[in-house]
Amino acid sequence: EDLTHLFDEQGIDRDLYESDVSFEDPLTKYDNIDGYLFNIGMLKNVFTPTYTMHAIEQTGDWELSTRWTMEMNLPEFPFVWRPKLTFTGTSVMGINPATMKVRTHFDTWDAIDTQGFFLKSRSPEGVREVFQQIFDFTKQPDLETPRYQVLRRYAAYEVREYLPFLVAETRTAAEGASRAAAGGMTGTGDGSNFNPFGTLAGYIFGQGNRTGEKMSMTTPVFTSPGKMQFVLPSKYTDPSQLPPPKDGVPVRVTRVEGGVYAALRFSGIATDAVASDAEARLLDLIERDGLTRASGVASSLAQYNDPATPPPQRRNDVLVRLEGF
Repeated sequence: EDLTHLFDEQGIDRDLYESDVSFEDPLTKYDNIDGYLFNIGMLKNVFTPTYTMHAIEQTGDWELSTRWTMEMNLPEFPFVWRPKLTFTGTSVMGINPATMKVRTHFDTWDAIDTQGFFLKSRSPEGVREVFQQIFDFTKQPDLETPRYQVLRRYAAYEVREYLPFLVAETRTAAEGASRAAAGGMTGTGDGSNFNPFGTLAGYIFGQGNRTGEKMSMTTPVFTSPGKMQFVLPSKYTDPSQLPPPKDGVPVRVTRVEGGVYAALRFSGIATDAVASDAEARLLDLIERDGLTRASGVASSLAQYNDPATPPPQRRNDVLVRLEGF
C-alpha cells in the first residue's frame, strides 16, 4: 500500500525503510534513505510521473517483487516537442528479518538487457533508452484517442492493453482488400473511385448520416485487410447512440472490445510496403520474445497525422493482437 504513494502528496513512509537502504536502477544508485527519498522527490517534481503497479508477490523468504509501469512528462522548456517517457519493469525489495524494514530495492527495465548501475557508471543501455524516447520527434495530434495502458515496453515495441471503444468503419477498395487478404496489410486502393477515407469523414461530419450530427475528429485512423475505421468520441458508449448512415453510404458502427496488443511505432509515410515491413519486424520480435499472436485476428495499421505533417513527425503504429499474455 505504501508504494501507491510514491509520487502523491502523502509520499512513502520512511519508517518502513532502513536508514542505509540501498536503491539501484540502470541510471541511479543510492545507499541511504535520504538519497532514496531525494530520487523519488526529483522524479516527482521534474517529471510528474504516473506509477501503476500491476502485481506484487513474495518471491523469496525475505523478498517482495512488484511489476509496474511508469509514465513521465518532460518540462515544456526546452522540450518543446513534449516527449513522454514510458518505462516498465520490476522492483525487487529485500526485507531485513530483524527489523522487518526494506533494506534493498533493485529496479529492472524491460527495454534493456544490462541491468543495474555497473562499474560506478550508468548502464549505457539505460542511457540510450532514455535518449531514444526523448528524441522521438513523432507528433500525436491533440485529439482524443483510444485509452490504453502500456504493460511492457521493450527496446523496439510495446505491449498495450486497450479499453473498448467504438469505430465507424467502411470497406476499402475491392482489389486492395483482396491484395491485403493475400498477404498485405493496408490494401487501400485499386484505382476505383471509391474513397473510404472520404466516406467515413462524410459520416462523422454529418453529410453521410441521417440526422446530420457532427462528431469530433479523433485519432488514429485504423486500416486492416478490407476495411478502414475512424475512432468515435468516447462519449458514445454503445452503437445504438450513433445516427444511422444515409441510404447507400457503406458505413457501420461497431464496438472494438479492446484487449492486449503488441505495437511497433514508426515514422514517415506509411505506404503498403513500409507498413508490411513493419508488420514483419513486429511478428519476428514477438516470436523471439515468446509471445503468442491471437489466431484469426488481422494486423492493423494506425495512422495519427494529417498529410500536411512532415514525414519525420508522423506517428504510425502496427498492431498485432496477443493472447495469453
